Amino acid sequence: MTEIKLPHLAPIKFAKFTLDKDEKSARVLIEFEQIPTLPMLVEAAAQSSASFRIDDKENAFLVSLKGINLLQKPTKMSLVVHARDEHRLDKMRYVGFDIFEDEVTCVASGTLVIAVQ
Repeated sequence: MTEIKLPHLAPIKFAKFTLDKDEKSARVLIEFEQIPTLPMLVEAAAQSSASFRIDDKENAFLVSLKGINLLQKPTKMSLVVHARDEHRLDKMRYVGFDIFEDEVTCVASGTLVIAVQ
């Protein structure tokens, strides 16, 4: 388990730890102070994309959202993002995500476009 380093502070820092990771996917623990809304889940997924950083000096910005779906309202404040590094084009990354409450209950999914500096 590796802590995710972000410039965000509480209560806006949702992504806490990379639970496991390989070249194209990562599982990230996200935590909230209240039951999260869809915008909070999307921000947490964007923060989770930091698990794909090459080094700590790399900064990224959320550029676009695609196919964002709230599949069911979450009931927990600790969830896990399953992030997929789907495509890279120069300084742009397409990151797909699914957010789970437990091993089988997916509450949200979608794709983010991240610009890397």
